[in-house]
Amino acid sequence: MGSNAITKSIPPRTRPNFDMLGELRSRMPNTAPFVDFVDVEEFRHASHITQARYARLIFGVVDRHAKCQIRTKRFAWTRAEEMLMGLSVFPELQEAGILILLGLTHKRGLRFVQTLNNSIVVAVTIACRTFCDEYKDRTMAKFMGDMAKGETPVLPAIYVTKVKEHMLRAMILALGTANDSSSILHELHRKCFALMLHPSTFDIVYIPRHCVREYVLALACVTHARLGCSASGAPLAGQRLDADTLRMIVGLIDFH
Repeated sequence: MGSNAITKSIPPRTRPNFDMLGELRSRMPNTAPFVDFVDVEEFRHASHITQARYARLIFGVVDRHAKCQIRTKRFAWTRAEEMLMGLSVFPELQEAGILILLGLTHKRGLRFVQTLNNSIVVAVTIACRTFCDEYKDRTMAKFMGDMAKGETPVLPAIYVTKVKEHMLRAMILALGTANDSSSILHELHRKCFALMLHPSTFDIVYIPRHCVREYVLALACVTHARLGCSASGAPLAGQRLDADTLRMIVGLIDFH
């Protein structure tokens, strides 16, 4: 399933638990890692790919849990039974999720990535447990009937699909977007990009922060008395910026 199809499959009727998301985000590190993205398009592409890869990870883990009928102990639940009873845990997400998120940060900020991944794992686990606990009665009768007949009980496909949808929605909300000022992606975006306002139209231009120093240095060089001259040393019209113009340009860049 493509990443666009994954995103479009989210039913709009279910409302997120913003109190839970706020609690998870309050535990995030204060400082996002500095990543030298080439431009905003690379950041957006990386965010989109990360979300799609994490969605595929969730779907694969849910499928394995739903089909697992192996009992580790005589009186232990199978993973499918745990999911039916709303008791599922997903240890696979702890390791594989970190590897996916490290791709977003160019393998930087391990502590930041670990904390973000923990928040996502908590969010998707709660989403799974909440759904399964709410709808288990609709599936329990068939599940227990199969067991009574000596058959291997299997969770219905529609049940597993709904579980995936709820977990996917929780992951997307926990990760957030660059436009959401309270999301982790917004913090990462702000850490890695400065913005500049056009003096007339006030259009926003995002500049990779690792390039800002080079741009300001280039502007400063243009004000130097020996620059902007011909081979004979005569000034070339229009090729030098006065100090006031430089201050205005630099003042429009967000350095914070």
